[in-house]
Amino acid sequence: MNKDFRIGENVLLNGKTYKIIGTIKRSFLLERDGKKFKATANKMGKIQNQNSKGIGNNRKERQKKSATFYMERRLAYRRIFDKSATMPETEEELMNSLDTLCNELSPENLSCDGELSLTAINKKFREIKAEWKEIEKKLGRKVSEDKVEDRLLEKFKNIRNNW
Repeated sequence: MNKDFRIGENVLLNGKTYKIIGTIKRSFLLERDGKKFKATANKMGKIQNQNSKGIGNNRKERQKKSATFYMERRLAYRRIFDKSATMPETEEELMNSLDTLCNELSPENLSCDGELSLTAINKKFREIKAEWKEIEKKLGRKVSEDKVEDRLLEKFKNIRNNW
């Protein structure tokens, strides 16, 4: 047992205060709000470590994503097939990127024709929407899916009329 802790002492764990009320089978007995918890010597060591570093310092910080994380990821994938692919910069290139995302949001593309699990579909949907927001930030305005679909229809009409 760790000799640094004493019965009656208050300890801090993940920002919550617990009182040591006794020992039980090589563990400390902690109490908080009338509930009792058992903490092994290993757990008490972690509490001691956390308290010496300060609250919350034992957790890993979530890595910050760049403002164009999803766009960069798509560009890296595109460069596998097209070495000259670049990040979209002009309004036309950004709108073409939204065309692609709009196509990916269709139910059969989103679910890979029903092959993906619901969890995978939701993850893919969130990532597409996050990339959509990155493109909107670069454009400096919001763009609805309806506007992008109308633009696509106009492009197809122009192609058909020019045949």
